[in-house]
Amino acid sequence: MRTLGLDDLRLIANIDRSEHVEVEFAVRNGKLVERPVSMTDIPSWDPVGTGPYSIAAQIAFCEPLIAGGASFFGAFDVAEVLGLAVVDVSFEPSIAWLAFLYVSRPFRGRGVASALWDAAVAAAADANATSVYVSAVPTGSAVGFYLSRGCALAEPVHPVLYTKEPDDIHLTCSLG
Repeated sequence: MRTLGLDDLRLIANIDRSEHVEVEFAVRNGKLVERPVSMTDIPSWDPVGTGPYSIAAQIAFCEPLIAGGASFFGAFDVAEVLGLAVVDVSFEPSIAWLAFLYVSRPFRGRGVASALWDAAVAAAADANATSVYVSAVPTGSAVGFYLSRGCALAEPVHPVLYTKEPDDIHLTCSLG
């Protein structure tokens, strides 16, 4: 595990976000419910385009956060990047925002996401945050991971993040 900086954003290109999705969730009437899967095979990020699922868009999303003081972590096996995370520890008073956490497909299920989560939570706690806010993609794997870390449905959802990501599952994790 290493703390990274702006010059390391290019490492996002090494993350294979592809996934086969069997379960997807939505929130209805304040409850987490399964919904029909909207995309069964999520591709890796577009390496050349600039659309919302491109490497360029991911870098553009993370860059101002890191430039503004967010913590950027990388999990490595020697020089190979296994996963990356960005946590904005000053998102709101006492609330940190886990803005980005991806583990490359070949390395999932090996504790990499847990190590990145632990680093993000430690950074949030060191900054005196009392909770971490997560806007998770609605896949069973992502939602299941965050629930296993002690996250619960956000009540209320953060209005700005919800407007940007209304299909995501909005969660919070108390650090107390």
